[in-house]
Amino acid sequence: MPDWLAIVDDEISLQLNPRVLAQIDRDTQSLADNNEIIYRVNSQELLQVLASSVGMAAQKQGAIAIWTYYTDNVDILSETKPSPILRTLMNIDGDLSQKVCQDVLKHPQADRILKAHSFLVSQISQQFMTAIMDYVEVKLRPFAIATVSFVTTITWCEPLQNIGKRLNLPDYLNIFLTSQCWQIAIAAPIVVFMIWWIFARLNLTLPTMPKLGQKFFAKLLQLLEGKIFRLVAIVVVITLFIGWITLKLTNPASNVYNLIIKLEAYLEPYLPIAIISLRKWIVSGLGTIFFRYPFFVKLIFGRFVR
Repeated sequence: MPDWLAIVDDEISLQLNPRVLAQIDRDTQSLADNNEIIYRVNSQELLQVLASSVGMAAQKQGAIAIWTYYTDNVDILSETKPSPILRTLMNIDGDLSQKVCQDVLKHPQADRILKAHSFLVSQISQQFMTAIMDYVEVKLRPFAIATVSFVTTITWCEPLQNIGKRLNLPDYLNIFLTSQCWQIAIAAPIVVFMIWWIFARLNLTLPTMPKLGQKFFAKLLQLLEGKIFRLVAIVVVITLFIGWITLKLTNPASNVYNLIIKLEAYLEPYLPIAIISLRKWIVSGLGTIFFRYPFFVKLIFGRFVR
């Protein structure tokens, strides 16, 4: 985060001067896309600002305040703090209201100051969505792991049994793979939630994985979340849902019923991987819902962040 951008008392402060204006001019000249974020703000601090605005909404008009100060002194750490010249209030529903000090309109750098202020407001507003999605992803992570473990256990029981028969494994092992299926599926999410609860309560951190393993799983996750695998996941999920509905309405003795049963046998083992491929899409959708509808932000999101 730049030294001229700060968050104080749940309000965002921009300390501008000629040197900062020159820096912003240089940085924006090389921008290929106006939506590219070049000035990053701490996500946790942004969440606190958002939570504060949500908390005020019950008594006042909840809004995020962005103050801009300007001085001709290039020393940002000067003890004499200038008076604010611009203030932007960003409401939860996305509306903006601005106030401008009349004196700044007469300043020779007025155009550059106003342009820099507008650009920085845009940079900050775009990061609220990212911060919300990151927060939602962290909160949903144990549920995602529990869901994947449950679905994996259920959908891979029969394929594992078939592999056991082909490999001529002992009968007791084949029976264990099938008879204990539901017990393992139910126990796996419970274990995940217990581990998550213990580490959250005791403020513990899981041991870090070796860098080689981190790179491998990062590349694997990036591959699974790519456009091709995401499209395949959507097709698989839709096909399975249509197949399950059709099975309820079709005669078990019909050819269509037998065809769907065979199709399920091939598609169901892919279902856990499909959930991983759609993970980011699901989190992004939830973040969009939270940010688009202030009711959800006030009722759910603001309480947890506080």
